[in-house]
Amino acid sequence: MGVCLNKDAYIRDLKRIGFCFLIVYMAILVGTDQDFYSLLGVSKTASSREIRQAFKKLALKLHPDKNPNNPNAHGDFLKINRAYEVLKDEDLRKKYDKYGEKGLEDNQGGQYESWNYYRYDFDAAVNSGELWFVNFYSPGCSHCHDLAPTWRDFAKEVDGLLRIGAVNCGDDRMLCRMKGVNSYPSLFIFRSGMAAVKYHGDRSKESLVNFAMQHVRSTVTELTTGNFVNSIQTAFAAGIGWLITFCSLEEGNFVMSFFLF
Repeated sequence: MGVCLNKDAYIRDLKRIGFCFLIVYMAILVGTDQDFYSLLGVSKTASSREIRQAFKKLALKLHPDKNPNNPNAHGDFLKINRAYEVLKDEDLRKKYDKYGEKGLEDNQGGQYESWNYYRYDFDAAVNSGELWFVNFYSPGCSHCHDLAPTWRDFAKEVDGLLRIGAVNCGDDRMLCRMKGVNSYPSLFIFRSGMAAVKYHGDRSKESLVNFAMQHVRSTVTELTTGNFVNSIQTAFAAGIGWLITFCSLEEGNFVMSFFLF
């Protein structure tokens, strides 16, 4: 049986179908982003205060120290921290509401934790045995805003060598006073068993790297078939990275290969 179609109507119908498909496709894309509001258990119309209260409640419940037997505790806590960091910021929240998490890609920054991750035990974090370089800043400080992109680049540069943190002194003045912070930005190195060391150099990435590397300590461990797997797993569990050199003798010459784990 033949069917006669009006060409203009056919094209118009195709456009409508295509447009509807595009809307559905975009909805699927946005829907695949993890919903930050659901993570914090608040509605999309929640006030800043409600978001802050929800985060505090979840942070107390989900902190890794309170869930030592949960292997996903660290990851779960980072998720709610990321959600809070976005939703508490008016500009980031608007971007997220409009574009989803894809719209935040320019704001991802380097690999450093916000102070909120350690809101309830900052001292336990910086005295955990790991080396920390922490930026104490104030939202109203122009020098702090100037430093922010450099600090993110610096965090990427030293990722795996030390932990990088940032403390918003506008949110927690008490913590900053306890640490002797009286100007912004103030940059301190923290290591368990030693007094905090303040950075007084210029704020270029190169100078920050040189200063940080003066405090980085490394140990050399000989890995064998007997201890390789256990050593790597233990390091991963502690959040410690490895630079491993594999040596072999080929045709009378030593050949070395380097791998970062």
